[in-house]
Amino acid sequence: MIAEPKVINLSEVADAIAQKFKHKDVITCYVGSNAATPTATLEALTNAVKARSPRLPFLRMVHLLLQGDVPYIEKGLQDRIMTYSIFSASQVRDAANEGRAFYLPCSLANIESNLIDKGRPFEPDVAIIKVSQCEFTGEYSLGLSVEAIHTAIDRASLVIAELDNSMPFTQGQSVVDTHSINYIVIDENVKPVYDFPAPDFDNLPPEEQRIGELVARHFIRDGATIQVGIGKIPDAVIGTIKDANFSDLGVQTELYGDGLMYLQKEGIVTNRKKKQNKGYSTTSLIMGSKELYDYVNMRTGVQMRTCAHTNSAETIRQNCPFIAINTAIGVDLLGNVWADLIHAHRYYSGVGGQPDFVRALNNPNYGVPIIALKSVTHKGESKIVKTHPTGVNLTASAYDGVVIVNEWGIADLRGLTAGEKAIAIAHISHPHYRDELLEYIYNDPYFTKPYGLSMSKIPSSVIMYEGDVRLA
Repeated sequence: MIAEPKVINLSEVADAIAQKFKHKDVITCYVGSNAATPTATLEALTNAVKARSPRLPFLRMVHLLLQGDVPYIEKGLQDRIMTYSIFSASQVRDAANEGRAFYLPCSLANIESNLIDKGRPFEPDVAIIKVSQCEFTGEYSLGLSVEAIHTAIDRASLVIAELDNSMPFTQGQSVVDTHSINYIVIDENVKPVYDFPAPDFDNLPPEEQRIGELVARHFIRDGATIQVGIGKIPDAVIGTIKDANFSDLGVQTELYGDGLMYLQKEGIVTNRKKKQNKGYSTTSLIMGSKELYDYVNMRTGVQMRTCAHTNSAETIRQNCPFIAINTAIGVDLLGNVWADLIHAHRYYSGVGGQPDFVRALNNPNYGVPIIALKSVTHKGESKIVKTHPTGVNLTASAYDGVVIVNEWGIADLRGLTAGEKAIAIAHISHPHYRDELLEYIYNDPYFTKPYGLSMSKIPSSVIMYEGDVRLA
């Protein structure tokens, strides 16, 4: 007979962990992430850590992006509980930059194999997650966050799940068998899933509109499979796609948001042309509006898979032609791209899945790895620089061969020499910096120039923006 999970409330979470691991000094906890962050359980556990009652081992908290308050990064608790963050928002970012949290660099495809699988350095003792329950079958679902949770459940000797029926019951690889959960937290103080306003696709900033127009016009094709993240630039791409009469697009992504839902509702995304997971969109995470969560609830047309599947090179290549659209903090003249660090001593977020899609598409026969970013920061500083900051992690290297898109144009770096890459990238830099960068390239003998090249001639690898969207 299958054992049912034991029902506990929030005040009993710390006791369950303390009793299970009373003979251990250090344990690792893998925490569910993003919109399905189990905030109430984390708060209850932090309260016990603060009170030093019950006695708990040192807790290593491993996770992706956590929404809401992250209470255990409070100053003074690091001798009892410590954050190991694979991807972070502002609160954990600040703690990491102050030395109160660890940044754990890892691409999404490799969380299981490199970090938490059997024998790996962060193999979990405890999994702390959020689930919903189907009223008809009694099954549990991971809902909005699958990422690497199945491996965490398999490796952990204690699984604690908040029951939250504000979370949709999603289809695919999100269902968790009952006997895999030790404790179900049922408590009126469990916080609902995190939802966010849907983008206004008709009123996006002009820079993002131009980027979206360039990507859609030059790379999206009927029947292509797409991956996009969440943010103003991906929103702009989707806003352009919805008005461009594309058909039979497929979706294989790590993060499914309101834009992809819109395309699927409109029949632009059908997934009919996909070779792998044909007929439905696949994602590892879902985050967005309440409308989005209602849409994915019990919907077979949107199915969850682990990051190891959605971000695997094999799956990506099987669904070619594949268009991956990611963003970055900066790019240098050699074509190096970085997305997790601003400089060596200033952490920002995480590498996410960008390297997974870039390297899966290193053969142009499979598709196009696009890095889309604005040309300048909010302070007006160029995001295209001579050399990348010393010590930053590169999410795409000069040898990866990506396509850079900003509001000024497209620089296709695939198959170019170092000098040709530099010239192409400089041509799409902001006009305020363009002449300076071009002059730097022409005066530096390191950059071997193509015969007969002039500073005023647009290289064949560059497409400048020629649309109607005007910049302020």
